[in-house]
Amino acid sequence: MSEKTQKSNKLGFKEKLIKELLKDPTRSLKKIAEKLDTYRQKIWRKKKELEEKKVIWGYTAVVDETKKDHVMYIALLKMKPMSEDLAELIIDRQIKGVQEIQEVQLVNVLYLNGQYDWILMFTAPDHAAARRYFDNVRRAYDEYLLEKPVMVDVNFSLIREGKVNPDLKDLHDFVPV
Repeated sequence: MSEKTQKSNKLGFKEKLIKELLKDPTRSLKKIAEKLDTYRQKIWRKKKELEEKKVIWGYTAVVDETKKDHVMYIALLKMKPMSEDLAELIIDRQIKGVQEIQEVQLVNVLYLNGQYDWILMFTAPDHAAARRYFDNVRRAYDEYLLEKPVMVDVNFSLIREGKVNPDLKDLHDFVPV
């Protein structure tokens, strides 16, 4: 038996189900059951269990921003240690949907351990809208910042949400001539 087959066999049923859902959460339960050599009801029950335990807490579409005339940006922030006030500010801004008011779509917001404390990935219709949002973030968190935040725009996404870009070969467009 190959090493890959042995590794695959070691995965528990829930891990196999998660792997299949990550590949394509829109597939029917019947097709997932066929792939995992089981029955639809078992897939439904285990999927429901994973959702109730919040192992799976959402499903999403991976969008190519360039095809909807948006650009993706990443903001990197170094901040003071988490405090009750900071946590409340972050939660409050999310509940109010501040980003939506400013024409941006948050894609991912990650709390980190490392050189930066926060990564904000967002899309905007243009650089001006992105800049307004970024400046708003800087002002809102000013008393918690350790350094001036950094904002960069994304040239090309190779993999997003575990999905390989179907236009991966377009990476060649970035080769200087």
